[in-house]
Amino acid sequence: MENKDYHAKKLIVANWKMNPSSGSDARSMFSAINKIASVLKNVETVICPPLIYLESLGEMVTTRSCVLGAQDAFWEHVGAYTGQVSPDMIFNAKARYVIVGHSERRAMGETDDIVNRKIKNILQFPLIPIVCIGELSRDHDDYATTIKQQIHHACHELSVDQINRMVIAYEPVWAIGSGAVRPCTEQECFDVVLMIRQVLADLLSSSDLAKNIPILYGGSISTDNAQLFLVHAGIDGLLVGRASLDPEQFITIIRSAEKI
Repeated sequence: MENKDYHAKKLIVANWKMNPSSGSDARSMFSAINKIASVLKNVETVICPPLIYLESLGEMVTTRSCVLGAQDAFWEHVGAYTGQVSPDMIFNAKARYVIVGHSERRAMGETDDIVNRKIKNILQFPLIPIVCIGELSRDHDDYATTIKQQIHHACHELSVDQINRMVIAYEPVWAIGSGAVRPCTEQECFDVVLMIRQVLADLLSSSDLAKNIPILYGGSISTDNAQLFLVHAGIDGLLVGRASLDPEQFITIIRSAEKI
């Protein structure tokens, strides 16, 4: 159960969610992380802060080794959509990635159709969608069907070239957050990653093309388990939540990825 290194760099994504509460704190956190991440050779670090901080943090980006991402985007470019932010705005704020379909947004009513519409709009720009998928429970026989359906819906009406621009983030809902039933094991993640690769291979009619699509794991990642997942779970990187809010912990995670 070893991780085949299909990609030149590990992709480590920080999802700050609705944190921190001030722009000065956001700049301080980004500065601390960027100081280390910008010089790493084997890791690409993506920081996804609240949208309100994107533009100011964009002025602090110094290398392609540490870039910005957005936590969400709307499916239209302009219009009477109060409170929404378009991919155009995100790209112009110097972000290069966008998280789509996070489990927290799905819990608030975001459907597979909405996720697909957002992906299509994001892909009209030089932006990379990080598409989150994952089952609510592992304690039933249909969890694999759920994951397969999420992938198929996400890729609906996309070309091969467009699918190849995506990143897939596997986040088992039952294993994350304060309501986690238990941690996901590296073996469980590895098994799902194999399944995701097969679904992508069928969609692309090519196992070689499927291997080129980065797959991340997100689910209660910490300094204790990050390296274990990177080495043993068949993944190309991590989507880090809570631990990314502590620069010291997050730096430990990206440094451990650098050594792999």
